[in-house]
Amino acid sequence: MKKIKSLLKPLLDQAPWLLDLYHRSKGISAAMLHGFPSSKMIVIGITGTNGKTTVANFLGHILEANQSKVGLATTINMWTGNKKWVNETKMTTLTPFALQGLLRQMVNAKCKYAIVETTSHALSQHRTWGIFYDVAVFTNLTHDHLDYHKTMENYKEAKGLLFKNLTNNLRKPNMPKVAIINADDPAQDYFKSFASDETHTFAIDNIHTVKSPDQSIWASNLKLTQAGTKFTLNTPRDKTEIELKLVGHFNVSNALAAAAAAYALGIDLNTIKAGLESLWHIPGRMESIPNQLGANIVIDYAHTPDGFTKVFESLKPITRNKLIAVFGAAGDRDKTKRPILGQIASKYADYIVLTEEDPASEDPKDIINQIQTGINPEKFIQDNNLKIIIDRTDAIKQALSIAEPGDTVLLLAIGAQTVMIKDGKKTPYNERSTVENILQSMS
Repeated sequence: MKKIKSLLKPLLDQAPWLLDLYHRSKGISAAMLHGFPSSKMIVIGITGTNGKTTVANFLGHILEANQSKVGLATTINMWTGNKKWVNETKMTTLTPFALQGLLRQMVNAKCKYAIVETTSHALSQHRTWGIFYDVAVFTNLTHDHLDYHKTMENYKEAKGLLFKNLTNNLRKPNMPKVAIINADDPAQDYFKSFASDETHTFAIDNIHTVKSPDQSIWASNLKLTQAGTKFTLNTPRDKTEIELKLVGHFNVSNALAAAAAAYALGIDLNTIKAGLESLWHIPGRMESIPNQLGANIVIDYAHTPDGFTKVFESLKPITRNKLIAVFGAAGDRDKTKRPILGQIASKYADYIVLTEEDPASEDPKDIINQIQTGINPEKFIQDNNLKIIIDRTDAIKQALSIAEPGDTVLLLAIGAQTVMIKDGKKTPYNERSTVENILQSMS
């Protein structure tokens, strides 16, 4: 299929309608080939710039706590009931044939629910054609993928397709079409504008824009620590105290999104609490690595300006000494965000190591130079508290070599991925294993 597309590329580039037809035909063929498996499950689609994977895993744990069989498809992991494995495709939403095939496996495993992390690329390319969504969840909308969508308006409209098509999807017995929307996000009104049978909103200490308070989920009394997060989960009928094992203000929002979806599905509050609290970590998402240095070593997938800001804002207040950041930017992707990432890191970090991160076909030195234009030259001096080390393993060695008790070492953007793409080829790489090997050599 890739070879055919490459042969057709000159023609497809000149005729956008033909490219759209090409993508749509693949979606239709895949759904028909596998017999429209989503018609036999309740399907929850999660879209937004950040938080999709975490929301999906929170919701999966809640539904499992409700004794249900769950299918899951996210950036990092796949479930078909009891069978669970790592997603090594480097795709969040799979190709149509792979995705429909996965949904068929979920049906064969007798899953009641399918949770599908749904990207703007997948929606605009009809990869999800023939997936009959019942619940659409919107997490947030921030700067990303402008290399593909060109403008934020186009990006928003692509994500909006999940909601625009919601009530047109096949209806299943006794299952309304439900929209779950982040009332803290400026784009909330756009996503609320689409028809649904029910709309549920979630927010942190804030229901000021909610038209119907009896459809709201919100958090209050937040207490953030290095070990986790405590808050009160409020529903129209009841409330309960939640102790998340995940850190960060933004993970409260992620938990609320999952809680709102579960609430809409009729799951009781005690089960929602049990599910949220049972998730002790998500690989590559604010993942803390035990170590002998007395430092807080954190791996996170943040790779957008909003993701960077949220992670730094979560870790800065609980860092006693230096905050050491190691990061780069992906090649062949949105170049406009690279200096912004540098600017955000230089605002919060005390020490920066710039390195490779999926350079793809680009020279990692060029990517780093673009990031560096956003770094404050008065605060960061090269070869002092700013290091440029292309090899990521060597970059992490440098960061860990200067780490002292009370420091935070933040490793950004790779997360739980198992490969990096260099010169167009996949190279095995695991961030956690790399850190653990370095720590072992230091002991």
